[in-house]
Amino acid sequence: MAKIITKETKPGPGIPKDEPEKRRFFLFFEILGEKIGKLIQLNFIYTISLIPLLTGLYFSVSLNRDLQSLADLTRMPVFTINPDYISLIIIVLSVFITGPATAGFVFVLRNMQRREHAWVWSDFWAQFKKNYLQGVAMAAIDIVAYTLLYVAFNFYMFIMPEDMPETGLIMPKLASGFIAAITIVFTWAHYYIYTMMVTFKLRLDKILKNSFVFALGKLPNNILITLVLGAILIGCLYLFVFSSMALALIVACILLSLMGYVVVFITYPTIDSNMIQRAQKQTRVLNTKDI
Repeated sequence: MAKIITKETKPGPGIPKDEPEKRRFFLFFEILGEKIGKLIQLNFIYTISLIPLLTGLYFSVSLNRDLQSLADLTRMPVFTINPDYISLIIIVLSVFITGPATAGFVFVLRNMQRREHAWVWSDFWAQFKKNYLQGVAMAAIDIVAYTLLYVAFNFYMFIMPEDMPETGLIMPKLASGFIAAITIVFTWAHYYIYTMMVTFKLRLDKILKNSFVFALGKLPNNILITLVLGAILIGCLYLFVFSSMALALIVACILLSLMGYVVVFITYPTIDSNMIQRAQKQTRVLNTKDI
């Protein structure tokens, strides 16, 4: 694994050192049961913060109406992007809320998984303000990056074979596969970005570098997270088929917090062992924020 960029850290109060460590699998459900009320509160706050972004996406992105069967997925994109000026403005303005809100969201989840006390609203808002500039920058990067990746994938996957037949069949498949791989790694990096943002005093470029190191170096963890999140979303889709009201209640109450908790719970030990503990061994000079 490439060298991890970090700064000095100090331990949080957490669990007493002489308390035996429980198996992570059982600890996951124990903390989930203890914090379920706060997870519902956090879900409500974070969902409200995402309303501008979701509103902009709702009016600018739609399912491709030409899709008639699964076979059509090899010939045309799933979504069509048709933004108007208002939806574009809303999406741009959402950048100033979504990123900082995600920092506050992850900070509360991080403290929960460390079994530290967390005041949901006050801690969320404090981290919203403390990580405001980095959060805004990260949200802007996400919107630009995911848009470019989606456009590039559609070009190589659907447009190139039709408009440039001289390129053959292999080139579009290789190019679109490469873009898909970049998108997956970029998404996996997000499993770590905001936890590092609220834990360390690091520049955003160093946070991104470390996150990509973990995205590539911790494949089993990242695949596990992806499978668990996929199972949660498939379960929600199943509920939607049989009861749209039940899905609405789950989304409103705990879906986002549950997915965030899964990510933070699985990734935090990696950040702890590779960055926090390593920094503690290297120096006694403390230079962290809220850790």
